[in-house]
Amino acid sequence: MPYVKLKDGNKLWYEEKGRGMPIVFLHGWMGSSFCYSNQIDYFSKAYRVFVFEHKGHGKSDRPEDASYTLPEFAEELNQALDKLIGDENFVLIGHSMGGMISLVYATTSDFKKRLKGLILMSTTPKFENPGVQEYINLIKKGEMSLEPNPEDANNILVPLCFNQKYIQTHEETIKKFVEEKLKNSEYVAFKTLIAFVDHYNVEDKLAEIEVPTLILAGDEDIMVSPENSRSMHRKIKNSELKIFSPKIGHYIQFEALEECNKAVENFLKKLQ
Repeated sequence: MPYVKLKDGNKLWYEEKGRGMPIVFLHGWMGSSFCYSNQIDYFSKAYRVFVFEHKGHGKSDRPEDASYTLPEFAEELNQALDKLIGDENFVLIGHSMGGMISLVYATTSDFKKRLKGLILMSTTPKFENPGVQEYINLIKKGEMSLEPNPEDANNILVPLCFNQKYIQTHEETIKKFVEEKLKNSEYVAFKTLIAFVDHYNVEDKLAEIEVPTLILAGDEDIMVSPENSRSMHRKIKNSELKIFSPKIGHYIQFEALEECNKAVENFLKKLQ
C-alpha cells in the first residue's frame, strides 16, 4: 500500500491512479477513501487522481498525541503533495470536513498559490448544526460517547448523511459506510469534531479565494444546510453553484452520483 511520510514521522495512506492534471480528493469526518469509491476509476481515465486518508483515519497512522485540527490536516496535505507532485498545480476536491480542510488550504497564503481550482462538496466555511452541537455538549458532560458502535452509526450517522430512499435502496453501500465508521478511534473522532465545530471559521476569508471554484450541495442535506453553499457562492467571486435535487442529502457523490460526476467533469475540463 502507498504511504507518504510526514515531517513528524507519521505516515499518510493515499491512492493514486491515472495520468494528467492532478486532482486531489479529501474525505470528511471519520471517513476514508471509500467516500470516493465511485469517483476514483471514473476520473482516473482523464486525470491523475489522488485520494488521501487524513492522519487518524482509514489506513493512515493514528498517533494519540496529535492535535487533529483542520490547519494541521492542511499542512500535512501540503507536505504529502510536495513529495508526490512537487510544485505542480492541482485541483482540490473536498467533501464535508474535507471541504473545510480545502477551504483552510485555499485561504492559507503559503498553500493557495498551488491551486488550479477548488471543488467544495456539502461543506461550509463555519459549521453550525444545533443537533451536532447538542451532541457535543452531551459528550462533554459524559452523557454520551463517541466510541464507535453499530447502533449509533445506524441510528445517528446514517440518517444524517443519507436520505431515507437511498438508505432503503442501497443496503450494501450503507453497510459499507457503517463498517468504515466503526474502524475509527474515539479520541480521533472527538478531537476532529471539536476542531471543526468549536475552532473553525473562514467566513471572513472567502473573498480571498481567487481560483475557479465549484460549489456542490444536496437540496435536503440535514448535516450541512445547502444555504451554506449559497452563501459561499455569493462571497467567492469566481464560483459556480449546483444544488442537486430532489431530496438529495449530505453524500451527494453517492445519492446524485451521475449528476455529481458530470458537474465535476465539466468543471475540470474548463481548467485544462
